[in-house]
Amino acid sequence: MKYFLRLMSYSLHYRNRFLLGLVFALLTAILNGISLTSLVPLFDSLGGDSTKRLHFELTNQEKTILVEEIYMGEEFLDGLDRIKRVIISIKLRLNFLTKDMNPREIVWAVCIAVFPLYLLKMLTYLISVFCIATAGYRAVRDIRQELFEKVQRLPLTYFYKEKTGLIMSRVINDAEIVAAVISSNFRDATINFFYVITHLLILIYMNTELLVLACITIPLVILPVTLFTRKISTSTTRLQEKLADLNGHIQEFISGIKVIRTFRQEVSEIKKFTHINDRVFKRNFKGQFYLQLAPSLVELTSSIVVLGYFALGAKFIYSGKFSQGEFMTFLLIILFLLRPLTQLSQMVGKITQANAAGKRIFELIDRESDIEEETNKIDLTEIKQGILFENLHFSYPGTNQEILKGINLDIKLGDSYAFVGTSGSGKSTLMDMIPRFFDPSQGKIAIDGKDIREISLKSLRSKIGIVTQEIFLFHGTVADNIAYGTKASSRKDIIRAARLANAHDFIMKLEKGYDTMIGVRGLDLSGGQRQRLVIARALLRNPEIMILDEATSALDAESERLVTRALERLFKNRTTFIIAHRLSTIRRVKNIVVIEDGEVKEMGDHDSLLEKNGIYRKLYDSQFLDAEVQI
Repeated sequence: MKYFLRLMSYSLHYRNRFLLGLVFALLTAILNGISLTSLVPLFDSLGGDSTKRLHFELTNQEKTILVEEIYMGEEFLDGLDRIKRVIISIKLRLNFLTKDMNPREIVWAVCIAVFPLYLLKMLTYLISVFCIATAGYRAVRDIRQELFEKVQRLPLTYFYKEKTGLIMSRVINDAEIVAAVISSNFRDATINFFYVITHLLILIYMNTELLVLACITIPLVILPVTLFTRKISTSTTRLQEKLADLNGHIQEFISGIKVIRTFRQEVSEIKKFTHINDRVFKRNFKGQFYLQLAPSLVELTSSIVVLGYFALGAKFIYSGKFSQGEFMTFLLIILFLLRPLTQLSQMVGKITQANAAGKRIFELIDRESDIEEETNKIDLTEIKQGILFENLHFSYPGTNQEILKGINLDIKLGDSYAFVGTSGSGKSTLMDMIPRFFDPSQGKIAIDGKDIREISLKSLRSKIGIVTQEIFLFHGTVADNIAYGTKASSRKDIIRAARLANAHDFIMKLEKGYDTMIGVRGLDLSGGQRQRLVIARALLRNPEIMILDEATSALDAESERLVTRALERLFKNRTTFIIAHRLSTIRRVKNIVVIEDGEVKEMGDHDSLLEKNGIYRKLYDSQFLDAEVQI
């Protein structure tokens, strides 16, 4: 229950609205009880002779209280008897008012009196629904918002390990279960709870023996729910796991559709989906079966209890403890309570579902966050000296393998540095540490002598432009994609960046130019076109530090030549880091750093490194020998 209570705490953020809803829910229950008990004279009138005057009979207990009040004084009556005394006085007043009315007139009088009660009850019910439900839905909104913001702060390694569909399942499926329970279901449960409490009090008043009977029968009615609580919880947890698998498979299928068709694995993927889908169906059916079986058993036990009440009520009529109208009203209240009791029993199962969903939600919310913005950090206004990598070590969280081992580099302001090495040598990891996607396990990176951990993330990343080999474009216009992250950019600035990236010409050939809508990830553009848009996006920021992770890998020879020239002009005004696999693209770079097994092995320009006849020479020869073989 701890996760459900934590979920409900979000509703308390709107406590005034929530408490107001509880008050009106209580008023709704009270008005419903009054409207039902007001039918007593109606049933009494309908049951008698048409010429017989209506008279409210006092029970033996009520007569006893009246006698005690007369002979002993009001101060000797207990709290319940005081309430009953008020009821007695009302009955006596009604007897006085209706002494000259026939049964037909009484029926019309009751109907006229009850109608406004029902209107008022409807009004209080709608207000309670509005207050409790909106508090619940606002709470769900806050939970989803917190989930989304948490995903933004999760370490990048988390996304490498988890399927995207699993994360989506937490934000969508689990949040949807919680939404139903803490809004509409909890609203109904609150009103039903007040119905049960107030109407049981009415039944207790009508006959004190019902107090003992209610204490015995209510647990009997609720017992079937408790028997299925664990099964419902287990079934819900497994269902959400299967739904997460389903989401993950669909997301993976859509992302890899081209590969799937290339290798003609459509049939295999359909079989996988059928298997997962079938498991979701079975688990969903089992969960719903348990969820519906418990209320059915509640209905069965409730019906048996009603029959018992019916027999007992008949006995009370014959003994004079009940009038005919009181018995019919008593029976109506019992029948009315069946629905609230059944729905409350269902709520137990739904709370169990919400508790299981809440556990998965809070597992994500409580997960250790990535590097977060902190207050009292230094703002980086302008880079004036350079960047220093000092004894840099790094291991991914949860692993013992060091990716970087004692990197020491002194980066001069305005120079270009190319990083080469075999795959997995640590080049990209080293670059990811400059914008603080990761922090070093040991050592530091300093800009102008200041540890970048002392610099605010906002000002640090505003100085950095990144173009990776993983191209990502958003659904929107070409102009929107280029201007992403730079809201103040004018159309003139966007066009200038596109020209520098050699993208302007092909953009103008599109149907609506810069206002052309491109699909998700820009898959309706060629690889070279997408890469040039990403380069234009980075150039528009005019960063002081540029990181290019194989930025020209998707360009054809002509486009690469033109973009390389544009980049060379920009290198003069900023510090540039280039991760290169094709050594032909970095021949003109004066500072080439060779990284192997997380360590700097060689450093120099192209010619000097070739003369050393070391790792760089082997990389160079392997690339060009392979090229000659292919020719």
